[in-house]
Amino acid sequence: MADRIFVSNLCLYVYHGVMPEENKLGLRLYLDIDCEVDVSACIENDDYHKAVCYGSLCEIAKEVSDARRYNLLESLGDGIARAILDRYENVNRATITIRKPSAPIPTTLDHAGVEISRARHG
Repeated sequence: MADRIFVSNLCLYVYHGVMPEENKLGLRLYLDIDCEVDVSACIENDDYHKAVCYGSLCEIAKEVSDARRYNLLESLGDGIARAILDRYENVNRATITIRKPSAPIPTTLDHAGVEISRARHG
């Protein structure tokens, strides 16, 4: 059984990217955070303190993003996923989807992005 805790469309204003303008002016990224979680401990006694908090997932994403500058969305997604696994013992897998609506490419598109998934075992 795989239960899930997730956050959809978290918007972070960041200074990441390969292009100098991205590092200087910044840009918006939109993130989905999807965690496979063992919720048995928290539901046993309806205990919030044993649950994975949505707000905490957002804070982790912001902390990782603010800690340093990333050239690649892949590196940012990896950092967020690994930080979630480090913080929450009951998260078995963290999948981070990052959408970049202002990708500096000469085409019209809604967004470009990456999906990074990290598991506790394997």
